[in-house]
Amino acid sequence: MKGVNDIKTVLIIDDEPTIRFLLKEIISDMGYKVLEASRAEKGLQLIKKEKIDLILLDIQLPNMNGLEAIQQIRKINMEVPVFMITAFHNMKNVVEMLDVEIQGFIPKPFEILELKDKISKILEAKK
Repeated sequence: MKGVNDIKTVLIIDDEPTIRFLLKEIISDMGYKVLEASRAEKGLQLIKKEKIDLILLDIQLPNMNGLEAIQQIRKINMEVPVFMITAFHNMKNVVEMLDVEIQGFIPKPFEILELKDKISKILEAKK
């Protein structure tokens, strides 16, 4: 039986309300706690305050894009796994050039079963 402290927390940083809603529904149904931010700056504040076990980070954000945000995230927490959410399929090359460590990509539109599988593998490995 999982205690309250055993429940993993996923942070969704995406400026599209429909994407956040859909991801929150999927991840909540998996039994995880979900926090949301519509901007990178709000997400960074949450990372400083909360214990985050996984971040789903959109590449296209207002004010600070996902690539800039990942660099800030790594200054706060080097260990937290991050999946980049992107509709741009060439972003893998950009991320590799910037040499920032992420766990992978979630393409838009995403396959729900593939998304669940990626999330489960990361969070269940984090005991």
